[in-house]
This record gives sequence, structure tokens and C-alpha cells, in this order.
Amino acid sequence: MNGEISPALFWGLAGLVLVLIAAAASGITALVIRRKSKSAPKPAPEAGEPLSVQVGKLHAQGAREGQQDCFSVSPEDLWETHGLLAVVADGMGGLENGDQVSQTAVSAVINSFFSLPTEMEPQRQLLTLLQSANGAVNYLLGPERVGQCGSTLVAGLLKKDGFSFLSVGDSRVCLFRDGVLVQLNREHIYRRELELRAVNGEGTLEEAASHPRASGLTSYLGMGQIRGVDLPDQPVRIQPGDRFLLMSDGVYNALTSEELCGALSLDAQEAADAIGEMVESRAWPGQDNYTAVIIQYGSSKTDKVGEKHDSARGLFRCRRKRGK
Repeated sequence: MNGEISPALFWGLAGLVLVLIAAAASGITALVIRRKSKSAPKPAPEAGEPLSVQVGKLHAQGAREGQQDCFSVSPEDLWETHGLLAVVADGMGGLENGDQVSQTAVSAVINSFFSLPTEMEPQRQLLTLLQSANGAVNYLLGPERVGQCGSTLVAGLLKKDGFSFLSVGDSRVCLFRDGVLVQLNREHIYRRELELRAVNGEGTLEEAASHPRASGLTSYLGMGQIRGVDLPDQPVRIQPGDRFLLMSDGVYNALTSEELCGALSLDAQEAADAIGEMVESRAWPGQDNYTAVIIQYGSSKTDKVGEKHDSARGLFRCRRKRGK
């Protein structure tokens, strides 16, 4: 042999090399795909798939003579088609007939919800529901009583893979995720206006925090034309284990964020019960009415709470007199 490679042998070796390169590339691609599939987040439920959801409910009178909080949750048999709607309203204790206003607002929201097209965009749905509630309250009061009665309103809509919310007044909506509690909405209170003035050189932030009317509402149902609405442009993308908490000020004024986090680590109704027990144990002489709705997304060890409550069109609780 003279050390030269014959053409047949050359092309045979070249073909073998190409085969080995192709096999290696295929193996690397498969490995990347497998790694991606392992790290990819769990898919959100497709339209029409049942939501794995629990709802916890708390509604108590506190030390007040009457119940001016009101709340409702849409019936479970509509969750798949319409989504899960929860609403909490807190009648203003400093004004007369706050109980009637909160009941009227919640009733208008729930009744209007059933008639909305299911394909309507969630933010528009919530605005339409607020429009119905404000119209119903203004009709109840009439021109002569506008501004003399009022109520806050916070509504949350869990639909497909997103949670949308809307608020007027100082009732709150929060997200509990991975052990952290985050307030999602911004209250409409006078302190916010004082803080803005301080930023612009009118007064100080300290004066804004200590002002005697700092917690006074600047927007609420019952004032005729609502001055402010908190409504994000996009829904919150939900994750398994998320808990959304809608509550009146009787809850968050009585408990710390740490105490709420401790309760929310439990399943929805257990969390609501724990919050109620903690508020009751405080025995504050002036304890306000306190109401909370907890929406838990994801699987659970316990049965769905909604099956444990009787209701004609969802749970509706608005007790007006002590002991009833």
C-alpha cells in the first residue's frame, strides 16, 4: 500500500461520520426537550375544564348593634361556565341605613352577573356589575339622600386561568402566594390625597398619616357619581395554591398581616374559621362587623366548602340584627 485512501473507502468513512453526527444531534435535541418538559409550569385549565376551587366564608357582627356588611358568592354550578364571582360590601357605619345600601349593592351585582354574556371580557364584566350596583344604590337613596348613606364594594372574578378584581372604598382584596400576603387593590381614603399633597409640597407625610380624617372614604357607593374605581387592566395569572382574600375593614383592622398569613396557610374554610376565632378572641369593645371570602385555587385534602352551605343562588348572608 502507498498510504493513499481509495475513493470508495473515503466516501464510506465520510458517510459513517455524518451518521454519527446526526445521531448525536438527535440525542442532544431530545435531552433539551426532556429538560424543558420537566421545568415547564403546570398548564392552566382549558376552557370548559372544571376549576379545582374551594371557598371559605366568614361573616360576623362583632360588637355592633347591627350588621352592615354583606357578601355573596355565585353558585358552584355556574363556576365552569360563568366563573366564580365573590363580592363583599361594607355599609358605612357613620351614615344611616348602611345595611340597606350594602345589601342593595351586593344583590344588584349578583343578579346582574347571571345575565352577562359568558364570553365578555372579565374587566368589562366587573365594570358592568359596578354600574348596576351604583345605579341600584342611587335609585334606593333618591336625590334627597345621596351622600347620606354609603357602602364600599370589592368584587373578585376567578375565570379560566385569571383572577380579576374591582374595588371602591376601603375594603381589600389580597393574594396569598408562597407564604406571602400582598394587597392587590388601593383604598380610596383621604390619606392618599394628603400624601399626594405632601409630595407636591403641601404639608408633610407625617401629617397625612396622623390626620384625624385620614381613613375617611373618598369614593363609595351612595355618593351619586363614584369618584374612584380600582380596576387593573389585566387579570392576575393564577397558580396552584393561590388564595385570594376579600375582606371588610373589620378584619384587617383587627389582625396583623402575620396573623392573616398564618390562617391562610390552611384550607379555605379552615382559614376563614381561624380568622374568625382570632378576631373574636381579641374581644375589642368597638369591634366592627367583619366579613371575609377566601378563594383557594388548586387541589385540597378537604371537600369543597360550597357543598356544605344551602343557598338558592349562591351564599347570601346579610344579618341585620344582633342574635339573628
